[in-house]
Formats: sequence, structure tokens, C-alpha cells
Amino acid sequence: MNATVFETTAEGIMVTDADNMIKTVNPAFSRITGYPAEEVIGHSPNMLSSGRHDNEFYEALWDSVLQKKYWTGEIWNRRKDGSVFPEWLSIAAIPGEDGVAKEYVAVFSDITKHKQDEEQIRYQANYDALTGLPNRSLLSDRLVQAIGSAHREKWKLAILFIDLDQFKMVNDTFGHVMGDELLQLVASRIGECVRESDTVARFGGDEFIILLQDVSDMDAVANVATKVIEKITRVFTLYGREIYIGASVGITIFPDDATNADSLLRNADMAMYQAKDRGRNSYQFFTASMQQRTLERQQLELDLRLAIKRGELEIYYQPVMDAYLDRVISVEALLRWNHPHRGIVSPTIFIPLAEDSGLIGPIGEWVIKGACEQLSQWHKSGYPDLKLAVNLSSRQRELGLEASYLKQVLDDNRLSPGALNLEMTEGLLMRDTDEAITWLSSFKALGVNLSVDDFGTGYSSLSYLKRFPVDVLKIDRSFVADLPSNSDDASLVKTIVAMAGSLNLGLIAEGVETEEQADFLVGIGCYNLQGFYYAKPMTAANMTSWLSSGFQGTGTT
Repeated sequence: MNATVFETTAEGIMVTDADNMIKTVNPAFSRITGYPAEEVIGHSPNMLSSGRHDNEFYEALWDSVLQKKYWTGEIWNRRKDGSVFPEWLSIAAIPGEDGVAKEYVAVFSDITKHKQDEEQIRYQANYDALTGLPNRSLLSDRLVQAIGSAHREKWKLAILFIDLDQFKMVNDTFGHVMGDELLQLVASRIGECVRESDTVARFGGDEFIILLQDVSDMDAVANVATKVIEKITRVFTLYGREIYIGASVGITIFPDDATNADSLLRNADMAMYQAKDRGRNSYQFFTASMQQRTLERQQLELDLRLAIKRGELEIYYQPVMDAYLDRVISVEALLRWNHPHRGIVSPTIFIPLAEDSGLIGPIGEWVIKGACEQLSQWHKSGYPDLKLAVNLSSRQRELGLEASYLKQVLDDNRLSPGALNLEMTEGLLMRDTDEAITWLSSFKALGVNLSVDDFGTGYSSLSYLKRFPVDVLKIDRSFVADLPSNSDDASLVKTIVAMAGSLNLGLIAEGVETEEQADFLVGIGCYNLQGFYYAKPMTAANMTSWLSSGFQGTGTT
């Protein structure tokens, strides 16, 4: 039985005599080491030595064998072909009748695959699979070590937090495969901007971190940020397409700004958002005031989460006039927030906050529901032809707003789908993804109308007007403000009016504040006007009074 095990076991077995010369080996020994039995019998096992272990290692091994009669551990040996491999080795001393070892039996297995698996697991735990850069976990370890070194050596560290601008649009438009390849190219370009001693890590998504060690010149840190931005803003060519993106970079310094890893990363993140606010494709050093602004933003987000429950949000309405017939054709629902301590919070502040935090999902549904209920009341009060416009955010698609919700709200309030107009910005259309088209088409299938708000401020394109089921264009107020005196604006507005007519699209001019503007617009064929010249946004109650008064005269509030 023992002979059968000796011959068939997968582990290599080597038996040596009292002088540690090889007496016999099994077939697995030959298979693992490459040495046939006749080439090793009578020789010392030293012929397998890899050279990776020093004398102290072998002395400790034999001390254990002689004292404890066994040794078990990992060792590196060399095959006949010269390749070095790891093995798990157990050596047992076989004593004779006098208690002195007469033989030694070594049993070993090749653990190359096990070591490779371990290395793969270790790599996956520390490196980003897509870019090969250190991941957040390894970055954290390196940052802690770097802080320790910087503290001892009295030098400074710089952390650069990089966020790609317009990457999401590329990812949504061209797909994740191109997005992934773009991230790989970005990682390579960032790596060209730093020294070997520095660390570039992928922090997650389209965010990267650079850790610069032993810095003394802030201009040099700024130069790295400038290089990164310059590299990333250069054109990328993928699958024959030219792709343009940008980068916003936030910078923080150890120990000037903070002395621990978490605080440094938060500071760099805050500075990055400040760079975005400044217009993107720029860098920003952290300042203490940013921390205060971030705390205020966090508190404002918390307050916004409670605003609906506390009744602080209110829907205002601004009429749209048919100036040719001098009658109201629709009202636009506009959200207002009356904060208990801050007073009226500007929509330019809390709407982006709602979008970033995801609160635009429940808030948007609340606005749709509330505005439709109010429209239903106006219909019952003698204004059956009045229509309603509600603004739509691209984030609402991501957060699950579906046509079924709109249908339910319309049905509950006995409203025709044609009474509702959803307004979207050009930015939403510029994403031009199949998902966005499907989403908007599902609303269109209900019979709801779709309009493009702030038309002309983005990359206005006939191509997206053809691809998307658009019904109405709203001329942005920035083109109306200087009418009719500004010849450039006048020409642009005339072009938009002509284009809308050729495409059979409805048209609304917003921001109308003077009689001269209204007369000019009507004169070129734009009859639907909205602005302070007719009425400011007002509460539902005031809107009801305004409607019932016959809105005699212009410029009323």
C-alpha cells in the first residue's frame, strides 16, 4: 500500500540517508523538478537550490528538523531547466533504533498556481482593473505612508483631485466600450505629467488622484495641474471619432491644509468642485473658505430634503401670452423655496443641488402632480383651454421618472395629455443617446408636448431637432434682452423664427420686458411671449386673481 502511494501521489517525495544524500524519489518528484531518478540519486538535494535563500534560512530549517524532527514551510527551488518555482515542503526525520535520524523524508508540492492566484487577488485588491493604476485602497495606504514620511522628513505633499468634464456625455453617447478606452488613454496621459516617485491612482468613475511627494514649490504643483489639463483637453481619437473632454483639478497641501488622509482628500475634492464652478478646465488650490461653503451646502441639502414635508416649496406660475390675440395660452410652473431662515433661495442654487443629490426625482414628481392639480382647478373655473409647461431635468430619467407616472397624474386630474408641455434644456438633447430618445418618445406617445428651453445658448443643431420629438422652441432671454437695438441678436432671433417656421415648430420668446421687444417679436412672426412685460411669476392664488381680472394692461405683477 505504501509503495502504491509513493508511486501515485501528486506530491513529490524525496528520501535521503543520514548524510542527506538522495536515496530515492517518486515519479511526482521527476514530473515537478524535471530530474529523472537516476540523475539525482546519490547526490545532495543542494542541486535543487534556487539561490534565493541565505545560510540563515537553511540553518533554521535544519535546526527544526534536528530538534523537532520536522520542518514545514514555503521554499523556492530550481528545476532542471533552470526555472525557479515555489513549493510547500515538509521534512520529517525518521529515527533509527538508537533515536538518531537514519533517513529524511521530504514531501513537497508545486504551489506556483497558488502563488499566482494569490498575486492576482492581491493585484485586484490594490489596482484598478481597467487602467492598471493603483485603486482607492492602495492610494489610501500610500497616502498614509507618505504622510508619515513627510512628517519625519519635514517636507510637503500635494494631492491633486482630477475630475473629467464631459466624460459622462461621451459615455452616454458612444457607449461604455469607448468610455472605458477613453479612461485608459486619460490614465496614460496623466502618468506622463508626474515623476516616478509620485502616485497616480484611479479614485473611481472618471476621478483620478495624483500624490506628489517632497514638494516645496507651489508653482511646480500648479505646473503639474496645468500639464494635466493641457494633456486631457487635447483631442482623443477613438474608432475614427474625435473626442474632446476636459478636466477640473483641485489641489490641497500637507501639512498646510490638513494633516490626515481623509481631510486631505476632502479638501482636494472641495477645491475640484470650486474649479468646476469657475468654468471647468481649470485648477484651484484649497482654501479654508471652501470648507465653510461645503458645510453650508451640506446643510442646505439637508434642509431641502425636509422642505416638501415642511411646506416650504411652492409652485409659482408665469403666463405665456399670444400677443397677437392678446390672450393667455399657457402657464409655466416655476418652483420656489421659502427657507425659514434664509428666506427665498434662488432656483439657480437649489435646483443644481437637487440634481446633484438626486432630490430632483421626488421634487420633480411633486411639481408635476401639484401643477397638474392646479391646472385642473383652472379648467373647472372657466379656463378649459389653458395649458401647462413643466421643466424637465435629465437627472429625472436616471432617477426613474416614467411615462406611466405622467399618465396616472393626467388621468387623476382628467387632463388631456395635450394640455401638458415638458420643457427640457439643450444639454439634455446634446446627450443624444438612444436612452434619452426612448425616454422622451415615451412622453410624446402619451400626447404630451415637448419644448426646448433656452434655445440658442448651447450647441443648437438641426440634427437633434430632427432626432428628438420636439414641438416648441423657446428663444432664450439673453437674445431678447437687447432687442430690437442689437442687430446681431435681431438677426439671430429672425433666423430662429424662420427655422421654427420651416420645421413646423411652435415658438415662444422668454424674457420679454418692454413694449419695444414685444412689438419687434410680433412683427417678425413670434407671437407667443413670456416675461415681466406681461406678468412676473406668481402664486397660484395670485395667478387665479390675475386670470379673473382679465389681465387688463401690461406690466402687471
